[in-house]
Amino acid sequence: MGLTARSESQTTPTQGSSWWGNSTRYSFSGHQTFPFRYAWLPKGIAAVQADPEVFAQPDALVRLGVGKNMVASIRFWCEALGLIEMHGRRGALTPLAELLFGSASSSAARKSAAPDARAGADPYLEDPGTLWLLHWQLASRPFPASTWHLAFTRWGESVFTRDELARWLLRCAHEARATRSSLPSIKRDVDVFLRTYLPARDDRRRPLEDSFDCPLAELGLLSRAGAGRFAFERGPRPSLPDDVLAFALADYWLHNSPGGEVLALERVLFDPGSPGAAFKLRDRDLVEILERMPSSRGFQYDETAGQRRVIRKEERDPLELLADYYGIEGT
Repeated sequence: MGLTARSESQTTPTQGSSWWGNSTRYSFSGHQTFPFRYAWLPKGIAAVQADPEVFAQPDALVRLGVGKNMVASIRFWCEALGLIEMHGRRGALTPLAELLFGSASSSAARKSAAPDARAGADPYLEDPGTLWLLHWQLASRPFPASTWHLAFTRWGESVFTRDELARWLLRCAHEARATRSSLPSIKRDVDVFLRTYLPARDDRRRPLEDSFDCPLAELGLLSRAGAGRFAFERGPRPSLPDDVLAFALADYWLHNSPGGEVLALERVLFDPGSPGAAFKLRDRDLVEILERMPSSRGFQYDETAGQRRVIRKEERDPLELLADYYGIEGT
């Protein structure tokens, strides 16, 4: 069972290719300048289950209980996080969404008491592991949340300003021939990126809606470094479950070395779209996790003759690893 089915707009991987790292399809818009909120994902999932065409309906504002721009934002985030796939006007839940939110997220499904209805593993994002999982969904893939992927897994600076990151992203867009990208639009995207990971400051001049923090602000991946500067926080992740790291490693391996049995530790740490880069882990932090990871997860750390390697002893479906973490049987 794959994590999500790929859309036609995404690059199709070939055997041994690194399709995440080599993609030239970038996007720096779609979120309507809103980071996602705690209530948005279960709300969007439930709405799609009740009506697959909900985002195209004129009363979507009423059904979702938000403004017009927020309807578009909810759709964007559900897609960017790999929770729904849009096929024209119709949306469909991915296997990941069904695992997290269940097959009975909508009130209609709950009332029907269908025999195959299943409660989700974490429909209200209460488990810190779910937040790390959602972060992985954003940072590991170059499209459609390109700033998240590029900033975490390709941007080489630890401390930066908004303008520095925006100008670097614009160069990436030009190199990829993303001609619709402009500096003002990318700056807006950077603002949303920062608000995804930083708690909002108390500012009475801002609308109340803008003060709601994104759930990923709890992860501590970014901090304010003073004088308009920001810093990535690289180090141990006490709240990152080993099983979620195993999921990310299996997911990364699946798309970057599907037939391979060994990856250099440096690739897992620093490659575009890699777990080490996405989670901002130091080498000793990653090694510590790998060394204590049960063999049932399918990976083994090896250091022989000065070469540090990760060995895949067993090919595990990424979603099966998540099901193990959440204690779900029969996924």
